[in-house]
Amino acid sequence: MLRFSVLLLVATASAQIPSLGWCPDYQPMANFNVNRFLGAWYEAERYFTIAELGTRCVTTKYESTPEGRILVSNEITNSLTGMKRVMEGSLQMIGREGEGRMIIKYPAMSMPNDNEYSILETDYDNYAVMWSCSGIGPVHIQNAWILTRERLAPSLVMQSAYAVLDRYKISRTFFVKTNQADCSILPNPAADPMEIKNNVIEVIMDAKNAPLSKIPADDVPTVDDKLKPEVKSEIPQERSAIPEIAAEPKPMMLPEISEKKDEKMDKPEEMKDEKPEMEKEIKLKQ
Repeated sequence: MLRFSVLLLVATASAQIPSLGWCPDYQPMANFNVNRFLGAWYEAERYFTIAELGTRCVTTKYESTPEGRILVSNEITNSLTGMKRVMEGSLQMIGREGEGRMIIKYPAMSMPNDNEYSILETDYDNYAVMWSCSGIGPVHIQNAWILTRERLAPSLVMQSAYAVLDRYKISRTFFVKTNQADCSILPNPAADPMEIKNNVIEVIMDAKNAPLSKIPADDVPTVDDKLKPEVKSEIPQERSAIPEIAAEPKPMMLPEISEKKDEKMDKPEEMKDEKPEMEKEIKLKQ
């Protein structure tokens, strides 16, 4: 009776779907390929739970490790503050080989327990219907999720998922849609100032301890180069692209020269005229 009361209290607090009787005998998907199921899945719709009240942008990632383990990472964003909460766990396949039945453990939970889940159906590329049921005595609690590969799945994908629920006679009355709008990615936390300081110190020490052999020989000045006088290179003068116009030559004073030549040429003729007159005067005086 005490266990029945505890189970009923948990069911009421989490607001999962409690029902009388034993868990339904829903057979999980056969020939389930867990490797194709790996990757990111977005929660499109789910049963109402108080634990996820006021949350949005719920994402679940399944990743495999080299050791063969499967890690699970749930990311939930608070609708009021925008802060993201990450809950990590591990997945283990149970049941018959190839059956879509698994156990997911979350060690960080205050009351860690093994939750059993069943993949009722998935096409691996668009949608997956996950179902869970646990019960004690005549009372059982069900939970169900519709997961999609796209954050905002098209209506055709959702119709395919709804058809799976109808085939298993799972009521959609208690399903609520998960808000996947405006899921901005938060920036990475700022780097540690001490880490940046240590990186800068390492770079400086590497530069100081660098061997000289790394410096090219052509860049090291020799003694002869130091003794040689520096030769200053002539700086070429800039020339304009506009051609220079040559100055027009000044005209020569030809008229003046010609007049002087005429005067010189006239003097001998005058001298010739004066000589006969002088000879006549001399003869008259005699």
